[in-house]
Amino acid sequence: MTGRVIGVISDTHKDENNATPHIIEEFRRRGVNMVFHPGDLDRAHFLPQLYGGFDLYYALTEDQCEREADGRCRCPKDGFFPPAANWRYTIPGHRIVRINEELYYLGHKLPFDFFLNVTEKDFDERLHRIRLANDGLRWIFGGHTHFQTYRQGRLASLINPGAACGAINWGYEFAVLYEDKGEVVFGRIMPTPPQGEPFTVGVISDSLNVSRLDTSFWGKLRNEFFSRGVSHVIHCGNIAIEDIGRPELGEFIVHFNLLPEQVKDLNVGDMDWQKKLPENWILIDPEKPVVDISGQRFYVKLDLALDLAGLSEMGMDFLAMKIRKDFPMTNYVLCGFTNDALYHEGQQIRIINPGDVNHDRNFCTICFPRHEITFGHVPIDPLPAI
Repeated sequence: MTGRVIGVISDTHKDENNATPHIIEEFRRRGVNMVFHPGDLDRAHFLPQLYGGFDLYYALTEDQCEREADGRCRCPKDGFFPPAANWRYTIPGHRIVRINEELYYLGHKLPFDFFLNVTEKDFDERLHRIRLANDGLRWIFGGHTHFQTYRQGRLASLINPGAACGAINWGYEFAVLYEDKGEVVFGRIMPTPPQGEPFTVGVISDSLNVSRLDTSFWGKLRNEFFSRGVSHVIHCGNIAIEDIGRPELGEFIVHFNLLPEQVKDLNVGDMDWQKKLPENWILIDPEKPVVDISGQRFYVKLDLALDLAGLSEMGMDFLAMKIRKDFPMTNYVLCGFTNDALYHEGQQIRIINPGDVNHDRNFCTICFPRHEITFGHVPIDPLPAI
């Protein structure tokens, strides 16, 4: 692996269960070369040895800073300054990190606004304003909510790794950013060994006319999924009719969603049409759009993203609970319809929009039983030299 690989750990607090060394060891295994910490680290744990000697960038919280008379944070309090030799701080009001020529926003409470106060659309505008004020900024990091969040943006994307201590779901959470290929992994250390055979589900959406734009796409997607151990693929919808049954996906069980007009035009209730489908392609029932894979239940609704755009993360939680009421034991809500990927970790249920294939070649994988979620891109070959 080449390029910058950033391990992200947040909300470690007192770390009563000793999760930090295990997460740091996981960072080593995954090729991390620096660590970002978006805040809420107990004062007693400002120990370089606890972080394995990595270069560490830490977002000081408001109560870890001295304040001016008008309430603005001025500098770190005694006991936090000076930082260790390979540590760097950001403080409220000054959250930009510059590493060589690259800029990063490393804050603490920013995701909390998304949770309580603003809609997805308004939050996107806030991220956009941060980007406009810091030309070239590509990645924004925050914490505080104790659940994982990813928001892919046109110019800058948000990563909230969840909590190493006190996460809302089982496990000690972290994230890894592979910057050279724009891949983000949301992982967790499990407190006890999980039971059951591991398996991986690949998720895509909105492939539209990708076959006409890029004849190599489906073969490259096959290679990405095969290398990651994918056994099942869920296509959330907006698939071209001619791409149903793609032979490149012959090694996977493919669950696919159709638009209402496609269901009507194809007359999918016709037994002759169903017989023409390859055995590994399974149409998602539009009346009961739930896919069950080894006990993991996925509710699939392509245009749900339109509803999500008007909701805060708390509103998303409420919507997910209503879906779970109508479709009991649902673990994941999957949607599409928009270009940009979204991940919201709710209580017992997660919402994922993998982003679109047609524009960004996006995909997502979910590894069970540890619920590790990766957002990636099928690579596009560079233009030939002239």
